[in-house]
Amino acid sequence: TRSLDACARRSERASSRRRRLVRAAAAARTDRAADDGDKLIDRPSSSRRDVLVRGFTSALILPRSRAALADDLFCGYYSQNSAVVPQWARETPWSEGYVDTSSAVGLEGAKTFVRILGDQKKAEGAGLTPVLCLHGGPGLGFKYMDGLEVLASEKREVASYDQIGCARSPYVSDPKTKKTQNQTTSPAALPPPPGTYTPALFAAELAEVRRATGLGRVHVVAHGWGGMLALDHVLGGNGVDRAAPRGQTSPSIASLTLVSVPPSYARLIADRREALRQMPGEYAQVLLDGDEGGAGGGNLSDAGRKLYAAALDEWTQRFVSKRAAGACYRGLNVAGAGGGFGARANDPPDAVGVASAFAVARDMTGGCLFTEAGALSGWNADDGGRLAMLSAAVPGGVRFVVGADDALSEAGAREVYEATARVEMSRTTVSFETFPDSGSCVHLDKSADFLESTAAYVAARDA
Repeated sequence: TRSLDACARRSERASSRRRRLVRAAAAARTDRAADDGDKLIDRPSSSRRDVLVRGFTSALILPRSRAALADDLFCGYYSQNSAVVPQWARETPWSEGYVDTSSAVGLEGAKTFVRILGDQKKAEGAGLTPVLCLHGGPGLGFKYMDGLEVLASEKREVASYDQIGCARSPYVSDPKTKKTQNQTTSPAALPPPPGTYTPALFAAELAEVRRATGLGRVHVVAHGWGGMLALDHVLGGNGVDRAAPRGQTSPSIASLTLVSVPPSYARLIADRREALRQMPGEYAQVLLDGDEGGAGGGNLSDAGRKLYAAALDEWTQRFVSKRAAGACYRGLNVAGAGGGFGARANDPPDAVGVASAFAVARDMTGGCLFTEAGALSGWNADDGGRLAMLSAAVPGGVRFVVGADDALSEAGAREVYEATARVEMSRTTVSFETFPDSGSCVHLDKSADFLESTAAYVAARDA
């Protein structure tokens, strides 16, 4: 198994342009180095990848020691669509590592895992704006959205990150060593106290990731909670400070593609409860019973927990993604998958990663799917009438997308669109699309249609 340090050493040998490496704490190292913590190596640099461990060409090919599953590369985009993985996908370099977000989010030792696919110089030379992807959840990582890296094509960069506490950005503390973040794998590691995670914290993290990596002008493609975060980032509201002063264009957003974004968190919960009517009666009831108090089924008997697990899987396949296979699908469950550095497929998280991800879900949603709870309670897409400013803030275009079989109703999704488009008499910069035979994860269920249309959408808005 390749470690991040191994990647860094190989990368340093391969090129003299490797700069300011942040060593990943999860990588293999000597005991002394582990005690000293992560090292920041300062070297002259002009690259915005300064804070990341550099990848290497052909990184998208899995290690020879294990066979490549169909879902390992781009969430199986090419295999699903009966196409051969193109040469560019096997040769495009990637960079990944950690950005120190501790000061921005107010958590000691906090680091955010960031991955960027593509060549910056080629992209800039071709005049192609990077795509920044925001995953949903809360409590998931980016792995289930890996297919969006297809947008890199031969020259464009695609950036993603795992939000703090999630997947490859776990945040815990070890009461024995007092270490935080991913410096410990001790079973005694504890998540932060309740109330730590809020929309404002994740908005601050997003702003810092962009600042640290030099991701200035970007196209944003966001799913679910990630789309809610994008709106807070661009417009402020819901307890979040706007990233740019009012009256100014938002923080260099070339275009905004929002998938499965509700008009409010309350409406999302209401739509989910309505969708339960489509489930077999015993499944609907056990999901409601297991949801009480954010128990996630843990409050049920052994037989009840088995039924809850079967019901949750049925819910996921009906309303989240019909493509129930492979590592990308596993990543749709909170703490369902947390590894998968570089070319490797998704690895399940350890106990530390599980505790960390569930702490995020606990704070943000109360651990509930069908009850409005947690820090997202009261979240409103049109907080203070802000959606009227969205088309002006993102003049390149705002695109709303929903799957026809999403638990979020099409009527609910259209509310956000209508509130945004109402000031655009011609509605030329705001659009709405429904993808048939798709759940919330349109990028998985209708991957070819969605990714091809998204590639065309951002290409038309690079200038």
